[in-house]
Amino acid sequence: MNVLSFEFLGLVGLSSILLWIICHASLRKYALMICNIAFLYLLKLDLIHLCYILGLVLYSFLTGYVLSRNKVRWVLYIFAVIPICVLCYYKYSGYFTGASLIMPLGISFYTFKAVSYIADTYIDKAEAVNPVMVFDYICFFPAFSAGPIHRAQPFFDQLKNRFIFDYQDQKNGCIQAGLGLFEKMVLADALSGYVNAFLSKDLTGWYTVFGVILYAFQIYADFDAYSNTAIGAARMMGFHLERNFYTPYLSASLREFWRRWHISLSSWFRYYIYIPLGGSRKGLLHKWLNTVIVFLVSGLWHGSTMMFAIWGFGHGVLSVIEDAIRLCWPIKTTNRFLARVLYFPGILLNFIIVSVLWVFFRSSTMNEAVTILSSCLNAFHMPISAFKCTAAGITVNELIWIIIMIAMIIITDVLRNFTDMIKLLSRCPFVLRWAVYVVVAGIAIVFGVYGPGYDPQDFIYITF
Repeated sequence: MNVLSFEFLGLVGLSSILLWIICHASLRKYALMICNIAFLYLLKLDLIHLCYILGLVLYSFLTGYVLSRNKVRWVLYIFAVIPICVLCYYKYSGYFTGASLIMPLGISFYTFKAVSYIADTYIDKAEAVNPVMVFDYICFFPAFSAGPIHRAQPFFDQLKNRFIFDYQDQKNGCIQAGLGLFEKMVLADALSGYVNAFLSKDLTGWYTVFGVILYAFQIYADFDAYSNTAIGAARMMGFHLERNFYTPYLSASLREFWRRWHISLSSWFRYYIYIPLGGSRKGLLHKWLNTVIVFLVSGLWHGSTMMFAIWGFGHGVLSVIEDAIRLCWPIKTTNRFLARVLYFPGILLNFIIVSVLWVFFRSSTMNEAVTILSSCLNAFHMPISAFKCTAAGITVNELIWIIIMIAMIIITDVLRNFTDMIKLLSRCPFVLRWAVYVVVAGIAIVFGVYGPGYDPQDFIYITF
């Protein structure tokens, strides 16, 4: 079942109604359990995958119960490592055996949530709860397939409260989920086709550069689309999940970028790997080593190929270099005026660095990545006037639409950097708000990727 499907949208609506009807605090967990079971049924999972999910829920409940009463560190490590080992078996066994396994949908995300719950019960950041609540947390269907990886205790606190119907919440959740679907159907999937066109092996120079830039915007629109859809759907059901993306391409450094990009995943690595390794408490060299390790693990989490490891390792090394430069030349503290002057060039430089690293993320082999980067360097020997969109099979009108799509993403992010766009839209006068709805729906109908023969692409993060 795809998030773009009527089944998913219908399930969100029916779940919201059910949770409103069965609103008593003591019954709410059972109502949500019914919704999550319906989701798992609609997924049509293989029996072995379904058994693994239920087994993980039971395992998390039992280990959380034990660790909440027995504070033995080595027991925590054993309990936490076992689900990670199963995840590694699914993700990486094919790399060594050559026989790839069919990975259960969302396994990376609900495994991380299980480990988070296990660790948090040990450090008393989460209470040990009954199996139904553990099931609701791990299998919470809006965030099941591709996150966000929300923490356990805030979720339990909301689950134990009586669900009071709030029109503002319903409206804002619907707006956010709708904008997420708009991002996916109108921006991400459309950009995907243009990325493939401009990154063709037959093209080089500015064509490849443009393709790399388009991929950076495509992957952002795709990831942000799922997060907005999931967070909006959860909000309609009375659950407030923290935002997962916060205008990451407006970051002037890699450190800032990773505070804004996939925030829930970055936080998970920080809390459960970086800090347990010692964080920055054991000296500068140890801090840098921990940084590289965390980014390398992040890369391996995304995929079993060497390219993901290179992508993660690259971010780690460059983050260390950036940190060293910051220590040697602390502009923000010594010269605030210079820091402001360099902020916008910093955004551009950071975008270039991140986009170059996305090449490794996208490429299946090192040869493919090197070919793309070499083609980008050919732009220095090719006048910009030689760029003809027709060479990529793109009409002038399509090129204009591509530029408009990128402008939409940039302008929206600039506005989101200063205000909450969802709240701003919800507070607009009725006529103006519905005028925006009509315009957005019209753009989706005219330019959206859908209809007969359209095979909706899965969100990219679902494949991890």
